[in-house]
Amino acid sequence: MAQISVFMLSAFFHEYLVSIPLHMFKFWAFFGMTMQIPLTFFTVWVSKRFSSNYGNMIVWMSLILGQPVAILAYVYHYYVTSYTNVS
Repeated sequence: MAQISVFMLSAFFHEYLVSIPLHMFKFWAFFGMTMQIPLTFFTVWVSKRFSSNYGNMIVWMSLILGQPVAILAYVYHYYVTSYTNVS
């Protein structure tokens, strides 16, 4: 329970530090970090069931794909709020 609460606190501060320069609070960084909690349980299950290489592959794919998707979500929302005529 302590590990999850520290992880959630870290996720909040990651979101906070991303939100300040962009002047928006969209929860993408928070959501990305909190989705790693069930991913860790799934990775451990895959590593025990199959081979450790598959668990390692899941971790690296989440790092390679997850962070750019979150950054693109922030860029998209920043563009929409800053450069389009939203009526």
